[in-house]
Amino acid sequence: MCTTALSSSCYRSYSKRRLGGVAMQSFGAHLQVLLRFFLLILSIVLLAPSIAPLLPFTSLSLCSRCCFVYADERVIEAQEEDILLDISDPFEGWNRRVFWLNDKLDRYLLEPVSDGYDYVMPDEAQRGITNFFDNLLYPTYLVSDLVQLKFSQALEHTGRFLVNSTVGIFGLIDVAQHVGLERHEEDFGLALGYHGVPAGPYLVFPFFGPSTVRDGFGFMVDTALNPVGWAVMEAASSNDAILITTGVAGVDIIQRRTNLDEAIEAARDASLDYYLFVQSAYYQRRAALIEDRQIHQPEEEDPFAEDEAFDEMFGE
Repeated sequence: MCTTALSSSCYRSYSKRRLGGVAMQSFGAHLQVLLRFFLLILSIVLLAPSIAPLLPFTSLSLCSRCCFVYADERVIEAQEEDILLDISDPFEGWNRRVFWLNDKLDRYLLEPVSDGYDYVMPDEAQRGITNFFDNLLYPTYLVSDLVQLKFSQALEHTGRFLVNSTVGIFGLIDVAQHVGLERHEEDFGLALGYHGVPAGPYLVFPFFGPSTVRDGFGFMVDTALNPVGWAVMEAASSNDAILITTGVAGVDIIQRRTNLDEAIEAARDASLDYYLFVQSAYYQRRAALIEDRQIHQPEEEDPFAEDEAFDEMFGE
């Protein structure tokens, strides 16, 4: 117990020193961040009337894409063991309170719902639902690819969308991966980061989860590109559109939460400070995606693969 308490104290001390170093940035850098934050708020105010029918879908989709990013079962293959992250958390007190709220909502509301969903829904159906929603992200991928001038990747994503939407039955089956058309995760926030736009302060939104000023603005663009919103707004009245988009987004959230159930539990059990674990994992993953580092499931290496004595002993 004493050792654990001492480790926790040292870890918190290190965290405070790191955050203190970030707080000593130049006045010009702070001014830029504040100006970007002001522009973000102004953009939200100006765009709110036009995107109001999509707000339920926006909030739920943001939750599905951000809340669980910290517990992704994949890991980052970094080029160096120690990654220096430029983490700015000037609102840590507020962020920790909101993080606590989100965690309780996940434990006592979303997790039981996803457990029940997982119990009644066959694995094949869940895989199809996951593929369907991933296929709908094509406009977001395409715009991000073009902004980053990744034209070959844009063609690859276009090929994936065409193949999966036709041969793959509206995206329910990921046929494209079997013909060499791989998915590359992209969004507008990553495109901004690719061109050097700083992340800005770390923010934890109620119900939405971890984000930054840059990624929050990028998500507004991604929401405008979502084809579900287009289709529903054209086919239904305003009230019906809100109900339909909320329902569709709810299924997406529950499916993604089900996919990450084991990873979330492992993250909770393994972390000394759950808040800092989520924060660090979020920044590392975003940095890896911006720099196009490979993110994959780690493969276990055989420690005796090149051991001749071991082979001779066991006749291999």
